[in-house]
Amino acid sequence: MRTALVCDVEGAERDLLDPVRAPGLVHADILVEVHEGMAPGLLELLEERFAPTHRIRRIGRVLDPSALPAWMERASDLDRLLALWEWRAFPTPWLWMTASRPPA
Repeated sequence: MRTALVCDVEGAERDLLDPVRAPGLVHADILVEVHEGMAPGLLELLEERFAPTHRIRRIGRVLDPSALPAWMERASDLDRLLALWEWRAFPTPWLWMTASRPPA
């Protein structure tokens, strides 16, 4: 059986996503929002930790207007931008880390 972990822990990724402290993570697929602005270097640290056991894909943020409902077409450009903006002071990319081998 495969396990998937969705993780948005507002900067605690360094402490919680450590396969040495939590060995079960090496078998889990993990989707994590990385709060790099709160902890510079965190993105690279997580990639280094999981590179031996996971395939890793970075997912950057995108302001995608196709996510808006049709009625937003009548809104101003500013209102449409505000509806898509997460009000972040810094980028928060996601890592989609797929375990290379399933649990035994």
